[in-house]
Amino acid sequence: IVYRSCVNCHRPGQIAPMSLLTYDEARPWARAIKDRVVRREMPPWHVDKTVGIKEYKDDPSLSDADLERIVTAVNTLAGAGA
Repeated sequence: IVYRSCVNCHRPGQIAPMSLLTYDEARPWARAIKDRVVRREMPPWHVDKTVGIKEYKDDPSLSDADLERIVTAVNTLAGAGA
């Protein structure tokens, strides 16, 4: 999910402030990632899919299932002392 929807910007030399290419790079940001995806601030994709075109090539948006997987993963890490 992170590779498909985040690393286009979150990698060295791109616009995002930190790299998320590896687990070790993403791990310190887990809670912030969870917070931003729950608020639907990340990835930034402000297209209303209820109007006009419904599918886009290389759409970085997160499905509800993607969001739930991220939330579960971060909550699991937090339960492990993260």
